[in-house]
Amino acid sequence: MKELEGRVALVTGAARNIGRAIALDLANGGAKVLVTAQSDKAGLDETVAAITAAGGVAHAMLADVTNEDHVAAMVKAALDRFGRLDVLVNNAAVRGETPLAEMTLSEWRRVVAVTLEGPFLCARAALPHLIASGHGSIINIGGLTGYIGAKNRVHVVSAKAGLDGMTKALAADFITRGIRCNAICPGTVDSPSLRQRIAAQAKAS
Repeated sequence: MKELEGRVALVTGAARNIGRAIALDLANGGAKVLVTAQSDKAGLDETVAAITAAGGVAHAMLADVTNEDHVAAMVKAALDRFGRLDVLVNNAAVRGETPLAEMTLSEWRRVVAVTLEGPFLCARAALPHLIASGHGSIINIGGLTGYIGAKNRVHVVSAKAGLDGMTKALAADFITRGIRCNAICPGTVDSPSLRQRIAAQAKAS
């Protein structure tokens, strides 16, 4: 059963890993999907190809979620191509490991801008269309580190914790407007970056 038939979803950070898996699952449910990433066009094309091969419908575009004009263009692209917007998945994020004493203000701001400010800009831009949908849904991809902490990741943990708070605030604001707001907080996920980290740790030991 295609429970999302007729719906349209926008997924940020969808060139690989969790974002790609989310886009594929939404498409498998019948949704048409706009997938975005800041710079990985090849990855986005692979995501679209996988969706198309499975019989789904998707379109890719490059966009920076920290740029208001880019965010407006993302939402417009979904409307122009598919006619509506029902689901927003804020998955784009920046992760890294830097001790606090070595962390620059620009590094802190970059992580917070993508992981926390990006979802704010995307939710604000998508809001009128999600309300018009009558089935609107905002899904923020957080992380367990936002609750339990992590070594050398004060910027990432702070941004993810803020995203959890944003989700609760959005849910309170729009519960009567037909928009569901939820956070998904995965733990460790098998990915190329995780494998590289494990390999580096094994080599160092």
